[in-house]
Amino acid sequence: MMGFVPLAVAVFAVTGAAAVTDWRMRRIPNWITVPAAILGVAYHAMFPGGSGILFALSGFAVGFLLLLLPYILGGGGMGDVKLLAALGSWLGPYWILVALAAGTVFAAVSALVMLVMGKSVAWQPKPVVALPARNARNGRKPRVKKALPFAIPLALGTWLMMGLLLVRGGF
Repeated sequence: MMGFVPLAVAVFAVTGAAAVTDWRMRRIPNWITVPAAILGVAYHAMFPGGSGILFALSGFAVGFLLLLLPYILGGGGMGDVKLLAALGSWLGPYWILVALAAGTVFAAVSALVMLVMGKSVAWQPKPVVALPARNARNGRKPRVKKALPFAIPLALGTWLMMGLLLVRGGF
């Protein structure tokens, strides 16, 4: 149990930071995902509570591959892919699947609630990143995506899973 607490704190911190920046800026910066992935691998490789470097690297690979196809098809950003990979380095190949499933349920429920209420997510803050006034190729204004940033439901699902694991005593 004691080895699980630092892992849980790290996962809570990474998902919280990612959710806040995704909410505010509509992106998940590398300064969150890259150190999180490296520290996840290091934790499992070097510390007594860790499960081994293979555990961390396989979790990283599973997390990366899970959202790669949706990214290629235009269904998300590369920040989401890197965030899930970084979380995979902490959670391993099985628990990253559970975290993604829980996050997807939160995303589906929030989308359903917004549909039933007849609301869009246009009430959310606009991205801080300045968008060009016109697209250089065709002269049209770029479309601003009006979608719930995925780091938010992913964080909620991961926190629920981690809370249940903490009550249970770890992996």
